[in-house]
Amino acid sequence: MRLFANRGFHETSMSEVAREAHVSKALIFWHFKTKEELFVAVLNRLLEPYFIDFAEEAGVLDERAQIKKLVEFYLSFVRDNASSVRFFLAQMLHDQHFSEGLNEQVLKLYSGYRSMLVELIARARQKGLCNVRFSPEAAAGFLLSALNGILIEHLFVANNPLDPDAAVAMVSEWLFGEENSSDGGKAVA
Repeated sequence: MRLFANRGFHETSMSEVAREAHVSKALIFWHFKTKEELFVAVLNRLLEPYFIDFAEEAGVLDERAQIKKLVEFYLSFVRDNASSVRFFLAQMLHDQHFSEGLNEQVLKLYSGYRSMLVELIARARQKGLCNVRFSPEAAAGFLLSALNGILIEHLFVANNPLDPDAAVAMVSEWLFGEENSSDGGKAVA
């Protein structure tokens, strides 16, 4: 995948892929008829960690804890998979051939995550756990904008460590009115 990321999909030959993988070109063609088929297989493999299995948490946690867990999952995933996130962003922005299919997959994942947040915020509001006066859709949109900003800052601003605990504390304060005794998220003048 590093080859595709460094040189681009169209500029990379199957010979280069075989040389980088330390296998014969014939072996690659045995498993993949075209370079496109190989690339799609690699993308599918890279997308596996992007799926969240949230069923266990949903069964035992209240909505407030589930929202915090989703935010923590998002930020931990970005921290732990920064190189693949950066790769997918670059592919979506630069590679016209696969951008439609890749965009569709990434947007489907993003929509599923957004839908979970909207549903959880709506249920939290109904139970009086959430003090935000905005619609669940607007609150989820704002929350996702903040998370996406943290993602971009972490990926592209040097020396910017990601602190999921501070972000979860900020969400807790904003969405649930919870006071946090930690000084980690406070601004200093």
